This record gives sequence, C-alpha cells and structure tokens, in this order.
Amino acid sequence: MPQRFDPRGRANRALLVGVPEYQEIQPRDLRAVSHNLAQLSEVLRTGKVFEPAEITVCRPEGVDDFTRALNDAVQSAEGLLLFYFAGHGAVPAAADELWLQMRNARVVAGSAAVFQGSQSWSQILGTLVSSPAEQIVVILDCCHAGNAALVWEARREKQRVSQLMSVQANNLINSGPGTRPTPFTEQLLRILKGGVAGQGGDVGFHALSEELRAYMTKHFKTERPEPWEPQSRPATSGVDVLLATDLPPVDEDRPQQPWWRRGRAAAVAAAAVVVLLAGGICVLPGLGSPVRCAPPLELRLLTDPDIETTVRKAATAYMASDANRTGDGCRRSGITTYSAGAADVVAAFRDDTGAWQQPATGDINPQRDIGAQPDIWIPAVSADVERASSGAGPAYASMSDLQPLASSPIVLAVPKGFTQVLSQRDGQKLADLVKGLRSKYPQAQVRRADPEFAEAALLASSGLYATAASGRDAEKAVAYPGPPAPTANDLLCDLAEVDEVDDRTAVLVPEHLFTTGGGCESGSRAERVAQYPDDVPGLDLTYVRVTWQNAQRDRDARNGAAEGFRKWLVGKDGAGVFRGDGFRAPAGGGGADATAWAVKPAAGTRADTGPLAGAASGDTMDSALRTYRGANGPGSVLFLLDSSGSMGDKWHGPSGAPGILKQSLRGLGINDRYGVWAVREKGGASHTDLLGFGQHRNADAESTIDKRARVEDVEADPYKALKAAWTFMADQDTGDQHPRLIVYLTDDEEKDKLTAGGRLAGLLKSARERKVPVVVVSVQQGTCDPGKPNELIAVASGGRCLDANRSDLVPALQDEVARTGSGDQQ
Repeated sequence: MPQRFDPRGRANRALLVGVPEYQEIQPRDLRAVSHNLAQLSEVLRTGKVFEPAEITVCRPEGVDDFTRALNDAVQSAEGLLLFYFAGHGAVPAAADELWLQMRNARVVAGSAAVFQGSQSWSQILGTLVSSPAEQIVVILDCCHAGNAALVWEARREKQRVSQLMSVQANNLINSGPGTRPTPFTEQLLRILKGGVAGQGGDVGFHALSEELRAYMTKHFKTERPEPWEPQSRPATSGVDVLLATDLPPVDEDRPQQPWWRRGRAAAVAAAAVVVLLAGGICVLPGLGSPVRCAPPLELRLLTDPDIETTVRKAATAYMASDANRTGDGCRRSGITTYSAGAADVVAAFRDDTGAWQQPATGDINPQRDIGAQPDIWIPAVSADVERASSGAGPAYASMSDLQPLASSPIVLAVPKGFTQVLSQRDGQKLADLVKGLRSKYPQAQVRRADPEFAEAALLASSGLYATAASGRDAEKAVAYPGPPAPTANDLLCDLAEVDEVDDRTAVLVPEHLFTTGGGCESGSRAERVAQYPDDVPGLDLTYVRVTWQNAQRDRDARNGAAEGFRKWLVGKDGAGVFRGDGFRAPAGGGGADATAWAVKPAAGTRADTGPLAGAASGDTMDSALRTYRGANGPGSVLFLLDSSGSMGDKWHGPSGAPGILKQSLRGLGINDRYGVWAVREKGGASHTDLLGFGQHRNADAESTIDKRARVEDVEADPYKALKAAWTFMADQDTGDQHPRLIVYLTDDEEKDKLTAGGRLAGLLKSARERKVPVVVVSVQQGTCDPGKPNELIAVASGGRCLDANRSDLVPALQDEVARTGSGDQQ
C-alpha cells in the first residue's frame, strides 16, 4: 500500500471552479455544472478533510476573476490544495494543450487556434505548484481533459501533484441532461460519499481514480464514440492523498484542531474565502468585522524560465506583504507569474507586438505561445531589452522604468571528484577551462541547456563560440544524445537520474542554482564546484515596465500597482528573496542597502569570483543565437507518412498522423530541406511524393500536405520505404556533414513486413551503416517497447522511437526535428 497523506488538522483549501453558462461558446447551457458545484462543496464539507471556510466556489466571468480566486487558494494552503474545474475545455488546432474557458470565452477571427477568456493549463499548473501546500490534487471535468497530462509530464514538480482528468486526450464528452451533475462528477460524488468497496470508510486519490476509470470505461462512451476512460497522474512520490473519510483522525500525535486555531496560514485560508457577487469579490481580511474589499488589480509578470522560481517567490512574498495592503487590510494587487522561451519572447517584443495585442488567424500568436501581454517583464539578461526594442516595424508596446535587480555569474560546475582541475577556479577563458578538464579527465563530459529557451545557456554558448574555429566545432564540446534540457535546473535533474553520468559531467549553469537547484525526483545529485570563466557575461536580472497602446483602462491604477512592486523588489525585502536564492547584488549594488546582500556563499561557490566579464550586449546575444542556429548548417529531413488503408482512424485532427507531422515542421527553417513521402504500395512503388524534397516555407508546406495527404485502401511496406529513404538521403550528402533525419509515422499495422524472411537483420545492418538516424513515430501504444522492431531500428540508426504511450509524443518529435533543422525565421 502506498504511503497515505492525511491532511486533517492542517490548513487546507479546495477551489471549485465551474462555468454553468457561456456568453458565446457552444453549447452555452451547462446547467449540470451548477449541480456539480453545489453537491461537491457539500460532499467535501461532510468529508472531514475540509472545513466549510476552506471551500471556495467560483463561477468566473473571465480570466481575471479566475486568477484572483486561484491566487488566493494557492497562497493560503499549507496541507492539501484541491483544484476542481467543470466547464468547457478546448484544444487549439495546431497544438495539444488544454485551455479552460471562462464564461466570456470566445474564439478570435473564427480560428479554433486562438482563445480569449481562457487560461492555458500550463499557466494554471505553474501557479498551483507555487503553493506551499504539501500535496496538490487536480480534478478536471471537461472535454479534452486528458490533454492536461502533457503539461503534467513536462513539469519537474510532480512529486506532490496528483491529477485526475475526466476523459482521455482529444475527446469530447457530454454534460448530461442538466437535471443532475455531469456523468463524471456524478460518479466522483458517489465514490467520495460511499467509498470504494472493500477499502473501508476513507477515499484516497489512488482508489478514487481506479474506481472512476473502471466504472466510466464500462458504462459510458465519448462523443466519438469510444470507451470513456478517465485518466490519472498520481504524484511521482508515490504518496496517496486522503480526500474524504468517515473515520476519526489516525495521527494521535497531531490532535485535531478547530480551523481558527491552525496558525497564520489557516487564518488566511479562513479569511480569504472568495464569494463571487455581482459587485465583485468579498474578502474577509480578519476574524473581526467583515470589510468589503474591491477586487485587487491583477498584474501579469513575464520572466525567463531559469529564474521563474525565484521571481514567483518574490511576487508571492510581495502579495502577502504589508506593502501590498491598504489600511483596511485589503490587497492592492495580485500578480500572475509565467515564463516562456527567451528567444520567442525577444522575437515577439521585437517583431510581433501587433499580433500579441490583437491575435489574428495564422501561425504567429504570442498570446497562445507565450501568454497574455505582460505588465512587467523581468528578463534574465538586460541586453534582451535592447534586442526586444530593435524591431523596424510598428511597436505596440513600450518599455520603461528599467531597474537592475540581481545578478548570477555563469559557471562551469565541475563534479567534485575531478579534483585536479579545481585549484585554478577563475581568471581563465571558458574554452581553456573545458580544455583543461578534458585533458586531465578524458571521460569527462560538458553539457549546457537549450540556448533557444533560457538565456543562461545562450550566454554560456557565447563563451564557447568566442575562441572556437566555428560554431560547429564549439557545439561538439557540449553535444549529447537527445534534445537539450530546456533549463539549467532541468539539466541538473536529468543528469541526477544516472549516477555514473552525473559523476563525470560538468555543466554550464548560473551560479544561483548551487542554492536553488533542487526538487529533482531522483534525489541526491553529484556535488560540484564552480569555476568562473572570465569571458562569459552573467545574468543581470532587470525589472521592465511594459505598457501597451490603447490600453487606457485602469491605466493609473495599473501604473501605481507596478510601481509599488518595483519599489518593493529593489528594497531590502526584495533583495532578501534574491539573496536567499543564491543571487548576488546587481552591478553597483542596486537600490537596496548593502547589508541586504551580505550572504555566506553556497557550498561549492566562492565569495570572491575573481575577474568576470561585463554585462552582455544585444549584439553578443544575437550573434550567439545566430551561431547556435547555424552551427550545423541547414538540415535535411525526409518524412515517411504511412498512407495505407489502416491509417483511416488515425488520420484527422491534431493528433492524427498528418497533424503530428505538420506540428513538427516548426523546427525547420527556410534554409532547411525537407520533403514528405506517402508510404503505400502502388504500381510497384513503395511510396509517392506528397511534398517534393527541397526548401519550403512551412505555411506553404502545410497547405500542400492538407490538400494532398489521404489514405488509400492499399497496404504499405515499411521495409522497402526505409531502404529507399536511406538511399535517397545518401544521394543528398554533399560532404558538408549537415544533419540529416528520417521520420517514419505509422500505425505499425504492417510490422510483419519488417521481420519476414530475415528482413529485420538486414534493415538493422543498413541502419548502422547509413548513419542517418530514424525517428519512428507510432500512433499505436506499446510499439516502442524494448525488442520491438521499431525500437531496434531507431536505436541502430541513432534515432528515437516514440509511440502513443507517451503523452509528450508531439513535443518529443518537435525536439528531434528542431535539432536537425536550423529553425530560421520564416
């Protein structure tokens, strides 16, 4: 039996969000959701885990209402945080991410890819995991709920997050007649009230999930129709969570206390009960006479992924501080913190502020790909402001109030076992530090995160390129199988999964991760010591106020709220947050008292870093990004699209084979060459050209695929197709060593043709000799298991095997294609 977390006696919060009717989205009437909210709040109240004052029911008009309620719940939970949503869930046509739609949600310009009045699950989950709660449970009752698994899989903070989704990905479900709860929630209520047969009077997350899946799969169908299969993702720690019980508390060492005696956070939980009224939100700021508070203004804060944890921590501390309270104790402002890939953010500010402010139909949509227009931007590198402001076209956003906040040098973090290279830790160029490490320890590796995603990795790359003969030579120093880790912390956590690799790998990371680089599921990591190259600029975090054209509503109040946060950040309290997370003072000390930055260096770092490079320039950053993108020159990708008759039920929509293929084109640029074969036996040939091999604009390529891709009632021969593909790619080799890749998308129905008559052995021999990696993408489950033909071919060729068991199948393929392509702007 898994360990059971019993939240009783702690400060818990349950946020129940439901949208019973919509202004524009069809169907508008979801009356069953009202029954969901009323009955679930009552069941939780009687379930002895949540006190009445800890349960919030929210029927949000729009995203601002939803965000306020979410932030209040997140900040005040210490034990269990339960988040429930019932309403419309939607998935953009060009992606698989779930968006939860509020009452005023609508589709912009008739495109199913653009939503307003909606919130992406990545942003919501990012907010939930910022809570101090010991365990977080998510329950989603909406169409496409299973698409939320993709975001859960991608996050590192899964140890304490358990996620229950009403239906499998990319499936529509009905809400029932409206006279009782929705089908999923009705069964959820039944189990919470009555328990699970044979398991006593309490209900934990694991048993609840299993019982729901078994019952719904047997008795209900989705709109396709196919069996209705709720999905669950238990916390990776293995801990079960008690959700309801008829039993008294079992922990005698922790006596049950009334909710009003559970400490400050519990008092906040009781005091911050949110009741949505016609006139706004009523907050009870204390246990005395109630005071009606106006809804706090919500600020949107965009930052770099490498520093998001600390920036979110600072925002949370500010929101709870006296500096953010009126004399009546009401909160002046809330702050929603989110991050996005640094290169995408800079490009959006420089080139696409018009599309950011008013999305249109098409591939460019910063609101979808980055998030809402920010009020505040905190880039990890001040030079990003210069880069973002250098666009030649019209700018709909302006930047002001630039303020340095903190700094963090980029270091080469060397495993402690490599003692011979640790005596000289500063005053050397990065290339010399790497060369010295490898000369003494030939088995040593050096790794760096994704320069497209986080600026710390791009700064490290600028040092690698500074003395190398070419970008290609520099990249060989940090090359390793698979896609690069998105952030430096992800890189450290990935390494921790294999001790022997962790112990021999040095990493290029910002120094503050010696303090904050935790939370890895794998537990302990190799101890490392920081070496400080003198030719690599470091992070210099900067506060930037962003204002938008024609955004006059609440302008003065918004300016005042942003200014209040800025003053707090540069004062001793803000400096204390950054200092506590291992950051150093900004150049010149910033606005805080010098004593606010007095700190004992973290283990493995130095108080005196020696000489360091000055701040990066915009030209340095742009040059490094161009070099990284072109390090291996334009790439070549040949897509093999199984177009045989068996693919008919795996063909349509974003999760169909052509949809998956089109989404992977995002990593290819105008200088890359690629083509698509339709794989089916016809007229003695194993394939026909669907998209001619050459340079394409992605929009044109997608249009051609849409027009020409179709299944035919014939079989496919993957053996002949793969042999022909290797021969074709060999003919494209001009000796330039540019990266090449074959992608084969299939349903695996013709797998026997790979193994008949000794074919597989010959195919594996060809895979090893041709040296063109193959990524096999199967829309069926289990076809990439060890020993299966797909997996053997992928491994022999140096590629990867991806099947429908993976919730991140599409992003994983995108990563592989992006590593081959140059990713030039189109």
